[in-house]
Amino acid sequence: MLNRYYEQELGYLRTLAAEFAASNPALAPLLGADSASDPDVERLLEGVAFMTGLIRHRLDDDFPEFIQNLAQLLFPHMLRPLPCMTIMRYEPRSTLEDSVTIPAGTEFASVPVDGQRTIFRASFPVTLEPVELKSVQWEGGGTKPRSLRLQFNMVGPTAADWKSDRLRVFLGDAPADAARLYLLLQRYVSEVRISAEGGPITVLPPASIEPAGLRPDLELLPWPAGAHPAWRVLHEYFALPEKLLFLDLTGLSSWTARGKATGFSIQIMFDQVPGWAPSVGASSFILNATPAANLFAQDAHPIRVDHLQPDYRIHPVSRGNKPIERIFSVDGVRARAADGTERDYHPFSAFRGGDDASYNISIRASALHRGYDHYLSLPYAEGGTPQPQTLSTRLTCTHGDLPEGLRLGDICEPTDNSPPRVGFRNIHGVTPHCPPMVDSALLWRVLSHLNANHLALASEGQLRDLLSLYIPPRQVDAQRNAAARRSIESITRVTVDPARRIVRGMPVQGSEVRIECRGDHFPGPGSLFLFGTVLDEFLAGTTALNTFSALTLVDTVNGETLTWPAKIGRFRLL
Repeated sequence: MLNRYYEQELGYLRTLAAEFAASNPALAPLLGADSASDPDVERLLEGVAFMTGLIRHRLDDDFPEFIQNLAQLLFPHMLRPLPCMTIMRYEPRSTLEDSVTIPAGTEFASVPVDGQRTIFRASFPVTLEPVELKSVQWEGGGTKPRSLRLQFNMVGPTAADWKSDRLRVFLGDAPADAARLYLLLQRYVSEVRISAEGGPITVLPPASIEPAGLRPDLELLPWPAGAHPAWRVLHEYFALPEKLLFLDLTGLSSWTARGKATGFSIQIMFDQVPGWAPSVGASSFILNATPAANLFAQDAHPIRVDHLQPDYRIHPVSRGNKPIERIFSVDGVRARAADGTERDYHPFSAFRGGDDASYNISIRASALHRGYDHYLSLPYAEGGTPQPQTLSTRLTCTHGDLPEGLRLGDICEPTDNSPPRVGFRNIHGVTPHCPPMVDSALLWRVLSHLNANHLALASEGQLRDLLSLYIPPRQVDAQRNAAARRSIESITRVTVDPARRIVRGMPVQGSEVRIECRGDHFPGPGSLFLFGTVLDEFLAGTTALNTFSALTLVDTVNGETLTWPAKIGRFRLL
C-alpha cells in the first residue's frame, strides 16, 4: 500500500520540479533540471515523497480506524484474523486403564517450515476412552431393515468397568459423504441399540446422537466476550465446516447389562435409508479427534510509555530467527511505574465506569511488509500529568500463512504441554490464513451486522449479502471461496411470516422463515442440510427477546422440504 503512495508522490514532485524549473530558469540548476540528474536532489525528493506518502497513508486510515472503534464494541470477531486450522487425532501409545481427558488448549508442534516450527492449539477437550473402533458396516437390506453397526473392542478394562456416558466421533470421510452421513444420523434414525457380545440389548432414542459441533461450550476459536453468539456459527461454518461434523453418542450409562465383555456394538437403526446413503469404513467414524488452530500464547516486548506520542506499536517476542508472529488478540496489559507499583489495564470497550486504567487497540495495514500491525493507545482523563511507565502485554499469536505448507501428518511433534504417552497427528489439510479486514470494506461489514434481524433479512438479497461477509477472500482461498459463494447464491427466495405458538398454555410470538434454495448448488443433500442447520442456528440466535424462530428449507430442484423445530435461542419449544 505504501509503495503506491510513495510512487505517486515521487512522480508528482518530479513533474512539479520540471514545471517549476521551466517557469524559473534561474533556479533550474538548483533542481538539476538543466543537466544530468543530481543524486543529492534525487535523494531529497525521494525522502520528501516517502514522508508525504506516509502522511497520506495515515490520513486514509482515519476513517477505517473510526469504524474499528465501533466494531470493537459490537463485532470484535471481525477484527481478528482467521488462523490456519486443521483436525487433529490423538493416538494413545499404551493401554488405557480408564478414561483420560486431554484439555482444550493442548499444544502441538509441526515439522519445521522454512526452519520454523509452528504451533497448533486444540479447540476441544478430548476424553480418550479405553475403546477402539474395530469395524463399521451396513447390515440388513431386502426385507430386513438396514442398520449401521459400529463394533468396538475394550483395550484395557472390561465393559463393566468402563463408566463413561458419551463417546465422541468425528465423521472423517470426504466432505460430501460425511455430510450425507451427518444427515442420516440426525434425521433418519429410529433407535440406537447397544449391547455387549451375547448380552441383552439396551435401546436409546434418536436424540442420543447429539451434534457436538453446535454446543456453545465447544469453540473453534476463542470468541470475544462482547460478540453476539449468533455470529459464531456463521464464523465457524465458513472457516472450518468440518467442525460441525462432530457427534456425541450419549446415554451410555443406561447400558447396565455389560458383564465382563471385552467388546460391544452400537447398532443404529433407521426409519429408511435413502439411495444417496454413503458407503462407510474405518475412516467414517474417528475417535479422539479435535479441531486445532495455529494459536499460541506469547508476550510482547515491553513498551516504554512516555506519553509523548498518540500510540505505540506492539511487537510480539519472536520464537525464532525471523519475526513471523502475527497478533490474533491482545489478552492483557499490565503497567509498572517507576516506584514498582503495578496495575492492570482493561480494554476501553469493557466500560469500567470511572476507572481510567484502560487501553485501546487499533489495527493498520503494515506500511513496510505484507500483513498488519497492532497499536496500543491510552485514553487520558482531564487533569494531572501521567507518569512514565512500562507496559507488559500478553498476546495470542499466529504464524500467519507459514503453516499453509504443512501436509497430512506434519503436525506431530510434542511441546511443553503435549500429553505424555499420547501421539497425535493432523488428519486434515491445513486451511489458509486470512488476515483481518481493516480497510474501508469494514464499514460495509459493520452496517450489515447492525441491520441483521428477521425483518431486515426477509429479502434473499440481504441474506446473501450478510452471509457473504463470512466467506474467505478469493485471493486467500479461491476454491473455498467459490464453493461458499455457490452455496450462498443457491438462496432464491426468503419469506418471513409472523406466527404464534401455544407453549405451556401461554401464547408465544415468533417468525416462520421459509428459504428456497437450489439443491444442485451443493455436492449432495447432506451439504444442503448442513447449510440449513447453520441458518437455523443463526436465525434462532438473532430473534427478539422471548420470540421463536422456525425454519423451513425447500429444495426448488427436487421439491424436498427440510424443517427445523421452533426455537428460542438454542432451546426448542415443547
